[in-house]
Amino acid sequence: MPLTIRMSKLKTKIIALAVLTGFAAGAQAQSSVTLYGVMDVALSYQTHTNPSGDSTIGLQQGNEGFLSGSRFGLKGDESLGDGWRAGFTLENGFLANTGKLDQQGQLFGRQAFVKLGRERWGDLALGRQYTTANTMLYYVDPLGVGAAPSNSWQVYLVGQRYDNAISYTGAWGPMQVIAEFAAGGIAGETRARSSMSLGVKYASGPITLIGDAQQTNDTQSRRARIYLGGVKATIGNASLYANYLHSNRDAGFDSSNGGTDTASITSMASGSPTAAVAINSVFNQRRSDDFFTLGASYRATPSWLFTIGGMQDRTHADGFDGTRTTTYGVADYSLSKRTDVYLATAYEWTSGGWSGLFGNTTTNASAAKGATLNGRSEQLSVMLGLRHLF
Repeated sequence: MPLTIRMSKLKTKIIALAVLTGFAAGAQAQSSVTLYGVMDVALSYQTHTNPSGDSTIGLQQGNEGFLSGSRFGLKGDESLGDGWRAGFTLENGFLANTGKLDQQGQLFGRQAFVKLGRERWGDLALGRQYTTANTMLYYVDPLGVGAAPSNSWQVYLVGQRYDNAISYTGAWGPMQVIAEFAAGGIAGETRARSSMSLGVKYASGPITLIGDAQQTNDTQSRRARIYLGGVKATIGNASLYANYLHSNRDAGFDSSNGGTDTASITSMASGSPTAAVAINSVFNQRRSDDFFTLGASYRATPSWLFTIGGMQDRTHADGFDGTRTTTYGVADYSLSKRTDVYLATAYEWTSGGWSGLFGNTTTNASAAKGATLNGRSEQLSVMLGLRHLF
């Protein structure tokens, strides 16, 4: 369980007078600070991890567990009275197999923001935050967006977090709306390196619907746009998931900001498709992606949860078309409310411009020139994991 510390702010009184009269000062506001976290560590077996086609056994797949990224964080909340509230979140991501920082080495790379809000009005937050698209995907993905490279590569299309972000979150009945803007911070430029997005969720009974639109500009004001829609339907102990994402990037779009700065939208740079459509973040061709997910989960008993899913990205980039597909399955057993063990497997295969992705060692320089990948076109992963929440 998260550790929560509660405090009371006393009205300003003269302490001696309070003692003499026998009356304690009244509580003016309630506040709390909560420590929380997740650790997900897995023993992983992967085929085709280098151009020779060799297999690898070790902890983690891409330094993450299959289900969750390891993290710890602090959340603070304060009631200001008359319906007003304030709060903050500081969330660190780390690699449980090495203890190193995740998220580009940022201390609080997962989240770092302060917020102010009022009942029925919503919340205004400022700082490093999740993108609206990543938040909306969570509601309609079978794994709530996994953590391993084999089950979470859709985030490379939408990005995961905004730096320098201002967001508004409002909720009215079954409807939730999130609007977000990330400033570029370049003198004399209002558009360069900025991002803006709008996400909507509708949840009523067994049905959850989401939609999202997002635009990101690089340092040269070249644009990447995404449009997302999805649904989750629950029937008894079973849930069905589906989502569709369309992405367009201008020719030469560079989400890494030239490699000199953390992008306003991070995680968009790494994992971009293949040498044919440029494995690095910069490529000369205009590119579009059509990505979809289908999946289902079934709660067989209070302890056993079974999940299956499939993901496919169809990429188009001026003659370098390609397809990447993943299927996966997870058997998860809860030892308690906070601890579970799982067995997961994923099989991936590629074609066209994606061919040779797995175990590839093609350099970014040659990738930018359209060199073909030297890896393999399929990969099998099996993971036995242990996850603990605190």
